[in-house]
Amino acid sequence: MVKLSKNNESATKLMEALKSEDENEIKQAWENFNNSIYERLKEEFDEYKEENDKAILAQRGFRQLTSKELNFYEKFIETAKSSNPKQAFTTLLTDNPEAMPETIIEDVYKDLKEEHPLLSKIKFQNVKYLTTWLLSDHATQKAIWGEITEEIKKEITSAFKTIDTTQFKLSAFAVIEKGMLDLGPIFIDAYIRECLKEALALGLEDGIINGNGKNAPIGMRKNIAKDVTISNETGYPDKEKIEVTDFTPLSYGQLLGKITKKENGKRRKFGEVTLICNQMDYLTKIMPATTVLNAVGEYKRNLFPFPTDVIISNVLEDGEAILVLPEEYFLGVGGEKDGVIEYTDEYKFIEDQRVYKIKQYATGRCEDNTTALLLDITNINPAYITIENKTTEVTA
Repeated sequence: MVKLSKNNESATKLMEALKSEDENEIKQAWENFNNSIYERLKEEFDEYKEENDKAILAQRGFRQLTSKELNFYEKFIETAKSSNPKQAFTTLLTDNPEAMPETIIEDVYKDLKEEHPLLSKIKFQNVKYLTTWLLSDHATQKAIWGEITEEIKKEITSAFKTIDTTQFKLSAFAVIEKGMLDLGPIFIDAYIRECLKEALALGLEDGIINGNGKNAPIGMRKNIAKDVTISNETGYPDKEKIEVTDFTPLSYGQLLGKITKKENGKRRKFGEVTLICNQMDYLTKIMPATTVLNAVGEYKRNLFPFPTDVIISNVLEDGEAILVLPEEYFLGVGGEKDGVIEYTDEYKFIEDQRVYKIKQYATGRCEDNTTALLLDITNINPAYITIENKTTEVTA
């Protein structure tokens, strides 16, 4: 896998621009981000052109395209070079309703899960072109001997939820310079996949944690109780924050106890939990609260009384953390049969560039309101070794 924008300043500025909601700033940030990828690819192409050795590309992580992928990118380049790319794209998608091979998107998802720990932990499901997805609510079902009755049928049916997977659209823009089309299918593939990957990474993580369910997934921080009031303007409300001042066994055990029972009263079993916080809070709050100096002068860190994996996500505000069973968060992502990439006039830059919209559909939510807890860690105390003094009376 090609690491084109790892530790890239333009990716950070893009995230900041998206948060600002300033249209001009977002346009400029997208252009800078796309250009940074293009410049890196151009360097790789120039080296490859001199050596003319495909093994070099493979060593550097460029994908070897399948015949379907190669055919797609060749047609993409042909239409993008035409005098009327919008019409050419319409014709391409009409003649090839599933033009973009699924393997391209599947590889993007693979990279995302490897590079973003949160996405590797949740129930990340590529539903492809499906419009609904049947989700088990993991309630414990006992087998019952006897005749098949309507009541048993109802009980089994009630153990599943139907999720709409085309409800929310996540869009990004790929600004492709005309000169880049001459680099060929392998480099176009690397460019488009990188743009799509970064857009998904920026959008999905925020949706998984903060999404309000209104034109976005329902985030882990949201209250999804059956009796909750949902606003037409702001969507689902936040959960009530639970103040945490330490991670001692008694305090942490009581906290974890809140997620042992589902809303339907069924008990759940788990061997590990995940704690999500931002980088600053980890360094100034979580690390001091889970690190001690032992008797031989060594620091022991991540000392939770129950197996806990800490994940950093800077979409959380200072003083907040989420304690969650991530495998019980469902995220369904897919596309439309009319293609993932389309030509757009929505953004215009300069004449030697053309803009393409990359779109994906996604929806997500916790399986139950007790799957995640929203924590207030503002006043958490540092960890220390407790020494208890006992006085024993000795009688003669």
